[in-house]
Amino acid sequence: MIIIGGGVAGMSAAHELAGRRDFDVVVYELRPIPGGKARSMPAKDGTGGRGPLPGEHGFRFFPGFYRHLPDTMRRIPYPGRAAGVLDNLVIATEVQMAQEAGENELVTPAHFPATESEWRATLQFAVEYAVHLGIPVAEQGHFVGRLSDLMSACEERRFEEYENQSWWEFSGAEGRSEPYQKFLADGLTRSLVAARADEMSARTGGYILLQLMQDMAKPRGQVDRVLKGPTNQMWIEPWLSELERLEVEYRLSHRVEAIASQDNRVTGVSGHELDADGKPVRAFDDQADYYIAAVPVEVLREEIAMDDLRRASPALAGLGALHVRWMNGIMFYLKRDVPLVHGHTIYIDSAWALTSISQRQFWPGVDLHALGDGTVGGILSVDISDWETKGTYTARGKTARTCSKEEVAAEVWAQLKAALNDRTEVLTDDNVAGWFLDPSIVYPNPTEAMNLEPLLVNTAGSWASRPDPALPEVENLFLASDYVRTYTDLATMEAANEAARRAVNAILDSAGSDDERCEVWPLSEPGGLMFKAAREADRVIYKIFGSRRGPPPTVALSDGELETNPFGRFARG
Repeated sequence: MIIIGGGVAGMSAAHELAGRRDFDVVVYELRPIPGGKARSMPAKDGTGGRGPLPGEHGFRFFPGFYRHLPDTMRRIPYPGRAAGVLDNLVIATEVQMAQEAGENELVTPAHFPATESEWRATLQFAVEYAVHLGIPVAEQGHFVGRLSDLMSACEERRFEEYENQSWWEFSGAEGRSEPYQKFLADGLTRSLVAARADEMSARTGGYILLQLMQDMAKPRGQVDRVLKGPTNQMWIEPWLSELERLEVEYRLSHRVEAIASQDNRVTGVSGHELDADGKPVRAFDDQADYYIAAVPVEVLREEIAMDDLRRASPALAGLGALHVRWMNGIMFYLKRDVPLVHGHTIYIDSAWALTSISQRQFWPGVDLHALGDGTVGGILSVDISDWETKGTYTARGKTARTCSKEEVAAEVWAQLKAALNDRTEVLTDDNVAGWFLDPSIVYPNPTEAMNLEPLLVNTAGSWASRPDPALPEVENLFLASDYVRTYTDLATMEAANEAARRAVNAILDSAGSDDERCEVWPLSEPGGLMFKAAREADRVIYKIFGSRRGPPPTVALSDGELETNPFGRFARG
């Protein structure tokens, strides 16, 4: 078995094949560090015998609705951890919404309120988020109604109607107030999933939002979990050790350049081993019975020669319809730690759709003063989700992708300060000890950046262009990456792990194996029995009338009681 790509999908597939099903597995990974986009890396060399400061491709975020990835993490041993590396996750307890223009930050618990103060904070957040942001009451009600429609819709309606609508269209943003458009329709999708509301599928965007809301509504919910230290230390390196124990051969710095085939069957892969500078030093040519492509969509469609296979497989030929966008991280190393809140901060109106987390409070076993030059006391890790909107401060008039590294750092810092330094100076220039921009952003010349690792983004109607893991026209090539059809349907570590499980199951089916199949779980249907009844009614109505009938039977709140309206919104006038 040959797996091309050693990120979350490739490592997940190798784990399932070698650990429980006794396959001989070889993994080819382009980077000199394992983990793909999930990896962490040395950022700044240490002095005086200290280790290097950690760098990340972007901070890791593990929502409570994830099921596939935690199941795998539980099976990765870690010293002193009963549940393996899964015990290296810690719950973030707060979410902060930060705005510019001198507005106060809004902070809410990131879980179901358990104390009087948490209830007060949650209710205050809900009221302030809507009213303080200037969202009219009628529009708040409209948004709740749209979520109710989504929960009441049968699966057929979701895939045939809502899948082909953008979140902007579905949420009714056009013609509504600027605060509604800015904060409810567009702000959260830009910051959390690097997707624009006018592009993202209403089915996917709405259902992921419902999953997050459902996590928050559960007592002891885990809507936001993060690692207790740098990603590779807490997760990827123990995972690689476990794969090696299972006799997986994981080959770093190996670039697969071509997939050879004959009669619609893969016959081998070829490429080069790379030196420390990324230059080819040694060619390789390898063969196996089965092959898994676990590389990002842009790599498979643009960087690996396989023209015969693309001509044979409509699914491979159709990958060009999928879109990628930049979502990359920058880390600010601070002399004095600035914790902000115990969780993520969403800069809801920032030009570059920023999200941050103060790392040190979650890394109890990491002594930052023992790293770098010894002056760093805190790390503010920031995701930049919009590289195509013009900056507003030091890079006014320039998009992030046309800025130099220094300009990106200066503009991001300015946007952070504009949101946080309202009445108190939270961030100060003299507290910055340095910064580290994701090395996937490279500069062929001083003013034009190129992204070596963009992120797949969900767009309306893209489900039709997503392939299944098994290709009907190709006997022994299987796909395992976040662009494969999964329940998650977003470019996430969870989707990559789920896709790997589906690829392994497809291989077992192809081989006629009796081995146990990998478990695959659907997303949880929110809303309880009342919404389940509404979905069953909608299934009948949609079968008869289709989308012409209008919205689904809707569950609404009337006189304090939940009721189901089987005639949808038309009956309400």
